[in-house]
Amino acid sequence: MTKNQLLDEYNKLCEQKGMFTKIDSINGNSGKDEIANAIDCLKCTDEKLDEYLTVIKQHFPSTYKKICTVGNYKTHRFNRLYVYNTAKLMLAE
Repeated sequence: MTKNQLLDEYNKLCEQKGMFTKIDSINGNSGKDEIANAIDCLKCTDEKLDEYLTVIKQHFPSTYKKICTVGNYKTHRFNRLYVYNTAKLMLAE
């Protein structure tokens, strides 16, 4: 896929998920791997994301509290990708 095709898919997924603002740092200057990672994050089911948040809660309780106080982390411009990437990293170890 080309970078433009990835960005188009990313934008469609943002609209489908109800993201008010797009994920931080993902734009036309991002690398293809960064955009693909954001797409994978947006394709992740809400149930799986809840499981990932549980992993964050077990390892980083203060970060978990902060994520929960900001609002719905599933539509937040930073927290969704943070939870997705951090939990996947923790589970890979």
